[in-house]
Amino acid sequence: MSEMIIVDALSSGIGRRVSSRDSIGCGPRTVAGVLEKNGVGCRIKMAEELLSVRSVDRKFQHLALSAMTMDLPAAKRVISSWRKSRPGGRVLVGGPISSDPSLVMTELRPDVVVIGEGEGTLEELLRKGFLSGETDLSSVKGIAYRRGANPIVTGRRPLLSANQMSDEYIPSITRTVDYPAYQADRVYVEVVRGCSNLRRARLRLPDGRKCSDCGNCDSDDPAARIACPENIPPGCGFCSVPATWGPPRSRSPDAIVEEVRGLLDLGVHRIVLEAPDFLDYMRGNGDVVDPCEPPANLDAIDGLLGSLAVLPQLADGSVHIDIENMKACLLNDEVCDVISRNMKEIRPNIGLETGSQQHMREIGKCGTPADVVRAVRIAKEHGMHPFVYLIYGLPGESEQTVDESVRLMRELDKEGAQRIILYGFRPLPGSAFEQFPTPSLNAPLTRRMLREAERINRAKKAQYVGRVIRGVAAEPSWARHGHTMVYPLADGPMMTVQGGYSPGTVLDVRITDILSPNLVMGEALHSSQ
Repeated sequence: MSEMIIVDALSSGIGRRVSSRDSIGCGPRTVAGVLEKNGVGCRIKMAEELLSVRSVDRKFQHLALSAMTMDLPAAKRVISSWRKSRPGGRVLVGGPISSDPSLVMTELRPDVVVIGEGEGTLEELLRKGFLSGETDLSSVKGIAYRRGANPIVTGRRPLLSANQMSDEYIPSITRTVDYPAYQADRVYVEVVRGCSNLRRARLRLPDGRKCSDCGNCDSDDPAARIACPENIPPGCGFCSVPATWGPPRSRSPDAIVEEVRGLLDLGVHRIVLEAPDFLDYMRGNGDVVDPCEPPANLDAIDGLLGSLAVLPQLADGSVHIDIENMKACLLNDEVCDVISRNMKEIRPNIGLETGSQQHMREIGKCGTPADVVRAVRIAKEHGMHPFVYLIYGLPGESEQTVDESVRLMRELDKEGAQRIILYGFRPLPGSAFEQFPTPSLNAPLTRRMLREAERINRAKKAQYVGRVIRGVAAEPSWARHGHTMVYPLADGPMMTVQGGYSPGTVLDVRITDILSPNLVMGEALHSSQ
């Protein structure tokens, strides 16, 4: 029987994850679920694991690799090494990197690139015998492959329905154990796929395209919102989610609860409900294309969170379920009341991107800076710990937009934002801004934003000194011999403590010192397996 290694190269860069080390995404587990459903044995390996060992069990003949564009160097190393030991095995590549199939075919030369949503595509390939011999690939939608020297890209595959996402394609639970510190990692459970922001960026693009103010993005007709005479990809200009995944589709509460229950039974301590916007949950299933209207479906959110809140593992505080992305224009008092009544210590991530209202409109972002300030204030009043993120180096950035962003960071700090997160702009394939250059970290405007965020975050960290935070031991510290990295279960910073603790050990940690804007030192007071 054929068996396959699934390589999680997400955020691995040149070969080792530096950020997001405590994250287990939905993609590789979803691939494993399709393989298990079709009787193909599999294991998941992180790219750095595969690159650090001399050999992998010979029973694995084939490789499936998931990566982002930034992970191209690591992906090349993994596939090159694999080809030397498995010259006859199949190599498939998918994930966000597949938004640019030409790049993948040229640089990585896999047998197949799975483009966009992959469950149905992978299952069709398996059922056609792709792993066991020559297969006619021309009729398989949603892939790129080579015919002789020529790369072929087949037509787009129809998106899965909400029912298919809930009932036909179930992410693997058991393969979560393949991650070395899964007991301490944040395991993402998909709740919503796709995004309701079908607006377009209004900046002139490098190839000359520019929004003509045709009115489609503000139309009451969903079909008109999706159509764009200038062929500008939908959504925020820096993001490829709406173009790749379409409008939001929600998984059923039964499917979500069953997956979370299985992960908790496995020993996972930290669950994150994954969605481009959690507040799109059940606002519609493929037919909602306005990011701010109608309002959030309070009944559906209450039902889902209420079903999760009664799971027995949550009772003693050794397990935490979090919710991340929420659009400010949907986050109101009623929403916060429903969430806080069911879940404690929630840290909503609220996207601001830029503090300039004009700049927000130019990049295709919905809402206003005032919406973000209001959302942070309301979330804080309901006991939440809101994070706000911005992007430096965005197309259209100027001294004025940075002035406004810095002023807004300070206002959000006063209103109770728990942390200001800065991401660097990256031109993603499939996004409106894919042709813009990557900004320099040394640019004066970038340095100014980074300094302000560091100042705010360091002051926030100082408030933790003396407090006791409950966390989960993860892995030995890279920088401090004899220390262990500890991730907070709920609110709190990343910690390092003296001593060696097994992954999954729950610790009460008293914070003793601030080491950096992102890390604190602590002493373990109590531990339990």
